[in-house]
Amino acid sequence: MKWFHKQFWLSASPNETIQVFERITQSKTFKGWNAFLEKNDAIADFVFEYVWLYRSEESVRKLLNHGDFPSWLLLRFVYFGFGKHFQLGKFDSGEYYTELKLLLGPESSLRILSLATEMERDPTLKIHLLSNLDPQTWEAYFDMIDGENITLQALIGIFTSLKESEIRKILFNSPTLYMYLRMMMISGSSLSDPNSIDEKGKKLKETLAEILESIYVWEKFNLDIKAEYDLKSEKNRSPRDRNITRITKILHSVKSLISEERADVLSYLKGSAVILDHWEESLIHSSLANYARFGKFV
Repeated sequence: MKWFHKQFWLSASPNETIQVFERITQSKTFKGWNAFLEKNDAIADFVFEYVWLYRSEESVRKLLNHGDFPSWLLLRFVYFGFGKHFQLGKFDSGEYYTELKLLLGPESSLRILSLATEMERDPTLKIHLLSNLDPQTWEAYFDMIDGENITLQALIGIFTSLKESEIRKILFNSPTLYMYLRMMMISGSSLSDPNSIDEKGKKLKETLAEILESIYVWEKFNLDIKAEYDLKSEKNRSPRDRNITRITKILHSVKSLISEERADVLSYLKGSAVILDHWEESLIHSSLANYARFGKFV
């Protein structure tokens, strides 16, 4: 097949490339194609060039999240994309990981996390992948590491290499990770010997506790909204027919926050499905912009 030849990737047009990605995900040759890339590093790099270039295409997302896409190849793409991100002069790794999580689904993130040795070498990537898991893949992750008997100390240790602002953004953007970490912090049962944490670990634990407490305020707000409004019915309605008081409550609750904190809170509310879709997200952002300029939402 033509996609097994280097010359194709050297001369392929955008349409040809996208069509090939679609065919690969639908054919029985996917595993053979993976094996071919494993033996041909140069061609793998050509393929990744196209994957990166057309990463917004649905066919590329399906390719990356295909069940037969091997974990080692996914990890290689992650680092390839990191290099491309830096070549563009973008040195904020958090920005790259945010984009990466839009490309990779929870199952793909879990497959990369299965590479235990590689993850131990890159705790920053590990925590960003953990933040991309959903409840089902979190359960699968705990099953996967069951033999390692994960402790609160070990989970806290993952955050060691991150700044407080990075930790805050990660937890606000991952309601599931927040939920699991808060559950472990409250129970304390997974930490058999509190004295085993060094001073740096104790300080990090205190920082995490403060961040979790600040998110908890919005968790209660989230629960109050869900108790007051039937969000399932709301989502099935057209935007014009939804109860605008829900949006108004969100606006009044975040209007006095500084911009960075407001962005984190809105990400949390969106991840918690209190902000239902892109239309509501756009309405909230435009209303807040009006408030900043004119002192009123409309």
